[in-house]
Order: sequence, then structure tokens, then C-alpha cells
Amino acid sequence: MLSLWKKIVFSFGSILCITSAVVLVVALASESWLIGTIRCKTGVDLVNASATELIQFTGDIYFGLFQGGKTRKCGLGSRHSKIYSVFGALASLCFLASVCHHNLTERVANYKESFFQFVVVTEDFGWSFWLCVASAGLHGANILVVAMSYIHLPKIQTTKPEEPTVTGDDLLY
Repeated sequence: MLSLWKKIVFSFGSILCITSAVVLVVALASESWLIGTIRCKTGVDLVNASATELIQFTGDIYFGLFQGGKTRKCGLGSRHSKIYSVFGALASLCFLASVCHHNLTERVANYKESFFQFVVVTEDFGWSFWLCVASAGLHGANILVVAMSYIHLPKIQTTKPEEPTVTGDDLLY
């Protein structure tokens, strides 16, 4: 029979595990992994925009693992477009490496753009990315909680195979 301490610890560990799974599902389903500001370089160069006119050429971009969107402002108003992307296995690790080392935001902003060129002004990790970090932290806390339960796991017993015994009766047959 489990003691009261072990019941409490396993209940708390179960709550942590379920919370972590829910947080991870919410984070993967949302589009706010990366939030940034983009500027239409082509429009700024065409009109030789000053600091006060740069607002007319500054748009927004946001995307997650599966989709996102961008608002393009090239001097003639805002145009919104959707971004669809699918990442494979180890998606969040690939996402982080792509953002940090391969200018992912700039590549996404300029994808299928034939005339306008966009540059990234700012980029920040959105709340969905931080939810994944929190989910990993909850899993780590869950490991610590289960370790606090002082349950000794059974040892794997290795038994030697029995050597066959041969008797005279066996040899007769």
C-alpha cells in the first residue's frame, strides 16, 4: 500500500504532466512563435523616405510552426497575407536554429516577393515560444517531483540458464 507522501507526490506529478501537455498543445497550435517588424526597403529607397515617413513603410510579421501572417506597407496602405509553413521532426529546435543562424524572418518576409524587398527591423520570440520553454520546465519539475517520492525501482534480475542434465534414460530414447 502506498503511503500518504507517495500519493501526494504522484498526484502532484500527474498534475504537472497534464499541465505541461496542455501548454505544449496550445503553443504548437498558435501562430505567435516569432513576432517582428519589417520595412519595405524598395519603397523607402524609391521615395528616399525620411525618419518621419518610415512609418508608412513599416509592417508586421508573425509566424509559428505551421502558419502565420504579414502586413506589408509599401507606402500605399496595408496589405495582409497569410504564411503557411510546415516543419518536420524536432520542429522547435529547428525553428530556433533557423531564426538565430539563418535569418528565417527575412527569408519568410521576402518569400514570393518579386518586386518589393523587405528587411527585418525587430524580431522577438512570441508567447508561444515561451510556452514551449515553460512546458520543458514543467517536465523538469515533474522529474524532480517523482524523484522526491523515494520509490525504489525493482532491479533487473539476471538468472543463469539452467544447464541441461542428461541422464541415462534420456540417452536411451
